[in-house]
Amino acid sequence: MQDVSTIDWNEVWKEREREKRAQEECASCAARWSDPARCRKFDQMVKEDNWKDARERISAMKIAPDFRILDIGAGPGTLAIPLSGMVRHVTAVEPSSGMLECLHNNIRENGIHNITTLQKTWEDVDIHRDLDPPYDLVVASYSLGVPDLRDALEKMTAVSRKYVYIFWFADLVSPRHKQYLEIWEELFGEQPASNRTPNIIFNLLYQMGISANVEISRTDRTIQFSSFEEAIDDQREVLHLKEEKQIAVLKKYLRKTLQYENGQYLMKMQSSQAKIWWEKEG
Repeated sequence: MQDVSTIDWNEVWKEREREKRAQEECASCAARWSDPARCRKFDQMVKEDNWKDARERISAMKIAPDFRILDIGAGPGTLAIPLSGMVRHVTAVEPSSGMLECLHNNIRENGIHNITTLQKTWEDVDIHRDLDPPYDLVVASYSLGVPDLRDALEKMTAVSRKYVYIFWFADLVSPRHKQYLEIWEELFGEQPASNRTPNIIFNLLYQMGISANVEISRTDRTIQFSSFEEAIDDQREVLHLKEEKQIAVLKKYLRKTLQYENGQYLMKMQSSQAKIWWEKEG
């Protein structure tokens, strides 16, 4: 058995990323979220019950009213919008034009004046030219789709004055893979790529001399569709299905698994989530 201390965990991350993209022919997150309609649907979901899920995530972080916060991969403002009413300032980094449009709309609709936005991927951000560090807290919430994890973590640590938080998936496969494990091989002719589980992040942080804290929790999520056709179109795009036989497999599966309630088709999902965080020394 290989000694885990001898493993280059950044290379493990890179290999998982290459596997995932090769298997799925997956577009970048920025490209995937360039569809305005998809972004608006996601925006409406995160705003349900007064940003309930986001506020629960925020309550799990150590924040203070005078904090300046850097939100990496901010999306439509999932954390940035509710955070803006709790802290001094939020800088939101978001590469997708579709998500950024939703974020700017939310800023305007809520009359917010303490959020600054930057349209870039985290790997392309120059922390000296593009940002105004240090920040009291840096957070990446389900947005670590980066090609080089060590570089991403080093930059996050460099711009933080106090805390760094990462929220990430804790299942052995991604939530999307987990939802379709039963038919994945029928869809693609092979098993799904393994997920970049939180132990990779934790172990790499340890190799970098950072002792991080890890907490695992379970999350239930429901996606609503107004019609069966909308569900098919949405999930076909999520899975990058191109062939009619793949779509036929998907239709058969969704007819069996979607629940119909109050005029809506519901996809109910369960996943395990990880909160990884550390405090800067000194």
